[in-house]
Amino acid sequence: MTRAHILIVLMTLPGVFTTRTLAQQARIGQLHQLVHGPTDQTEPVKCGLPAVTVALTQIDTASQELRYKLAAALRRPTLQKNILVGNFRIHYDTTGSDAPAMLDAFHQPIPGTADEFADSVASIVSYVLRYEADTLGYLPPPADNGAGGGNEYDIYIQDLSNTYGVTWPESPINGKPEGGTFTSYITIDNDFTFVSPDSNKGLPGLRVTLAHELHHAIQLGRYGYWSSDIFFYEITSVWMEDVVFTEVNDYFQYLRASQGQFRRPETPFNSSPTDFIMYSRGIWGQFIEKKHDRRAMRRAWEEIQNARPLEAINDALQEAPYFSSLREAFGEWTLWNYFTGSRSDSVRYYPEGRYYPSMLLNPIYFTPPGARSVPGNLAALGGKYYEVVLPTAAFPLIVGNVNAGAAFAGTTTQFPFTYLLNSQQVDQTYKPTPAGIFVKLDVSDPANWYSSDGVSGGTGPSAIVAGLSYPSPFLSDGKNVAYIPISATTPVAGTVSLFSSDMNLIYSMAQTSVAPLGKQTFVWNGRTENGELAESGIYFFVIEVLGNVQRGKLALIRK
Repeated sequence: MTRAHILIVLMTLPGVFTTRTLAQQARIGQLHQLVHGPTDQTEPVKCGLPAVTVALTQIDTASQELRYKLAAALRRPTLQKNILVGNFRIHYDTTGSDAPAMLDAFHQPIPGTADEFADSVASIVSYVLRYEADTLGYLPPPADNGAGGGNEYDIYIQDLSNTYGVTWPESPINGKPEGGTFTSYITIDNDFTFVSPDSNKGLPGLRVTLAHELHHAIQLGRYGYWSSDIFFYEITSVWMEDVVFTEVNDYFQYLRASQGQFRRPETPFNSSPTDFIMYSRGIWGQFIEKKHDRRAMRRAWEEIQNARPLEAINDALQEAPYFSSLREAFGEWTLWNYFTGSRSDSVRYYPEGRYYPSMLLNPIYFTPPGARSVPGNLAALGGKYYEVVLPTAAFPLIVGNVNAGAAFAGTTTQFPFTYLLNSQQVDQTYKPTPAGIFVKLDVSDPANWYSSDGVSGGTGPSAIVAGLSYPSPFLSDGKNVAYIPISATTPVAGTVSLFSSDMNLIYSMAQTSVAPLGKQTFVWNGRTENGELAESGIYFFVIEVLGNVQRGKLALIRK
């Protein structure tokens, strides 16, 4: 049975909608329990769309009793009052447990403020629509053919207990069995007293919820509903909260969760709808926005009209002006997630990264001289973080499986890798580290892997591109080096010259290219010709090889 028929089945189940029972008023938290069973999730439920999605895909195979309960939970509520403001109809009760309320200075509900709360909903969601549609360029949610009292978009206010809100897909529009568009309506909590910290209770919680849920309405109604790929719907809507209301930062709590990105980075990026990690991965949007621009996220949604989200992300990133790919972006994002908390760098990485938790590192103990191998496994689009601990130093090792093809195919296989540590540089495939030892990522398919020591930069398909220096920016301490790849397949002799931003020559040296990971490169250790560390700034390089000249620039940050 396709989703285009599921809601018709729901509405025709005998005896389900005859009385206003508790099941008909089922909160999204109850729906989570029906669908997921018990969970150790301690944070409030950010959004009910994942649970609704699972319910819709399971209902035709569920027991009769469960079908009744799910059907009741999925039906629009009937409330006492509604107001029409612009493009929106706000439904709410003025008495009873569902009646909304503003909060006082002690974050307690103020009796008799249901109308004021509903007016706030109308005002805030109107602003959100203008921002998401007019400013960011997304298409507005479609009309619902009169459901709820008119073609205005309907928002229902109810006591959802521990849940912010939910967007409910309703009637099919284009009839596509997967990736089709749907009308929808939104249910939001009536006071947001459960939100933490206290500063986000009430209206701040309401603001981010409307930014989050309205974008779901846009996603489902204008771009496409891929039930097996809800991860990207939640990633985008969590990111959208911070775009529209950057001062609230409600998403911080999900970054600290035991099921979040900073505790379970090995969980595949395209995890299932039942995996709460997707909320913490709203930072993917932060990464894409700073690395490229906000339009890159919208372009992915425009591609979702004809492709599943992972392929759509890849297609969008391959276009001008980005000329990237999902595998390249995921590799770099894996590195970004190391530079948070005490290691944050808001100039190069997340603007709010100092408020994020630090990535949990798995220790690897190594005592020179000698060698050690560290085996591991990763599914496609997963990452792992290690800390190599020596008697006098320590440094991180970061590995990401960037096998986008396996992720596109839905492969859940764990792919093996081994880190080889050695006191000596056995061959050129062993990378020098800041601690003076050498490391090699030993895999059978190196193009599908990203590796970095977190200090001197990453290696892998995204790190070595002819004409572009890496790491970018180059964190210089006089020991590590910047690599400048060239278009050559064998070692060649040439001259490397570096110029400051005011075009003063600071370094020029004859070199023979070397080949980390099989790519020919020239190197610079960040020092001037007199051996002093170059100052932080932008530098221009000129490579002369066999009468040919290659030019470019690199950013240097002096430690």
